[in-house]
Amino acid sequence: MSTETSKAAFIDPTAIAAASSDDSKAHVVAPAGDSVFPSAAEVIENITEGSVATTTATTSSAISEVAAQNAEAIGQVAMKYGDLKAMGLVHFTPVGGLETVLEAIHISTGLPWWGTIVATTIIIRTALVPFIVKLQGNTARLHNVKPQLERLTENMKLAKESNDTAALARFSAQTQELFAKNDCNPLKSLMLPLIQAPVMISFYLALRDMAYLPVPQFKEGGTLWFTDLTIADPTYALPVASSLGFLAIMELGSEAGGVAQPKNIKNFMRFMAVAMVPLTMNFPSAIFVYWLTSNIFTAGQIMFFKVPAVRQLFNIPQLINHPKPKVTGKQPGFMESFKASYEGGLAAKQKEVTLVKERENKLAAQKLRRQNRKRI
Repeated sequence: MSTETSKAAFIDPTAIAAASSDDSKAHVVAPAGDSVFPSAAEVIENITEGSVATTTATTSSAISEVAAQNAEAIGQVAMKYGDLKAMGLVHFTPVGGLETVLEAIHISTGLPWWGTIVATTIIIRTALVPFIVKLQGNTARLHNVKPQLERLTENMKLAKESNDTAALARFSAQTQELFAKNDCNPLKSLMLPLIQAPVMISFYLALRDMAYLPVPQFKEGGTLWFTDLTIADPTYALPVASSLGFLAIMELGSEAGGVAQPKNIKNFMRFMAVAMVPLTMNFPSAIFVYWLTSNIFTAGQIMFFKVPAVRQLFNIPQLINHPKPKVTGKQPGFMESFKASYEGGLAAKQKEVTLVKERENKLAAQKLRRQNRKRI
């Protein structure tokens, strides 16, 4: 077949249609180079691009759907050991250690997350009871020697003002003797905040991080009206209840021993109890589960250690009801008493050093006199 014949074989369909509608028009033969039919390569390319676009859209939609289903399924699957670490929560800090304890109790007991927080709080607070017993005993003994301590503190203050170093050292020695005789010391009163502060901060940070991540099971780990532990309580019942619990503890007495607090401090704590509501109302519900449990435990603990039989069992002295002083005036506080005792101790030590030097000088003089007698 010749080249002209092969070219003529490709006829433009538009030319055929025009020729059939108008017989006067001549038949038009389209050249091969101007044919409107796409080439095989173009057809394959168009089909490939369309297939890829369709496949990509379908795949993306499928992946999104599967991811959504997996996210929903994660919250329904029971947690396993190491899940919190895989989420990046557990690390070598007190907060990470507490998260490990929460995870272990949640998995081993099968409790929901609100029950896990309650159980963990009770376990840790119970473990701190021996320290509370020692602290309450120290606080009670300090309270019972309060009149003697105030008198010595006032004497040390007067001795310091008059620059009477000997008197200051004497009163300081009597103060230390009073502490030793009654097995008490103001420094031991600092034990409660030093122990409880790290625990409270660790609980807050651990539960906050678990709620903000969030841990999937936290979303349905609550109870009653706060089923989602990752969000704030929309009814504000939890922050109000937590504030009332804090206020109840202030009214019942100090956890350190039930000793009445000064009026100005008590009024300040009452104000803080009210201010807690607007300051904490946006916190996740998980944090309030811990606070409420801790407040209830503390209130029960205060009432428990007020029972005379319990105090006798744990060797905690009964509090003596001291009569109010006839002379009204500002009573020395804890820091003032501690400062006076510390300064008195320094003065006593300085006097002791002076006496030692005087004794050494006296011995040296006696030795020198003996040597002079031998020479004579």
